Amino acid sequence: MLVQDDVMAKTQDKTTSGKSPYISPAELAVRWDCARSSVDRIARRERFTRICLGEGRNGMVRYDREEVYAYEASCRIVMQ
Repeated sequence: MLVQDDVMAKTQDKTTSGKSPYISPAELAVRWDCARSSVDRIARRERFTRICLGEGRNGMVRYDREEVYAYEASCRIVMQ
């Protein structure tokens, strides 16, 4: 439980440090070291909230940064 508290504290620090509350799929692909298609698949499976800016091919998709951090925290394995 201590590890989750640390993760939540770090999450709060990151969101209050002036960063946007949203994160792009391209940023997640770099952060997670995977393909953009993998980010899209994970986001659909985990039902991340999608923020769509614009329309059509030129539209942008963003995800809620807090949801992403919560997902990452839930995937961590704590070795004892």
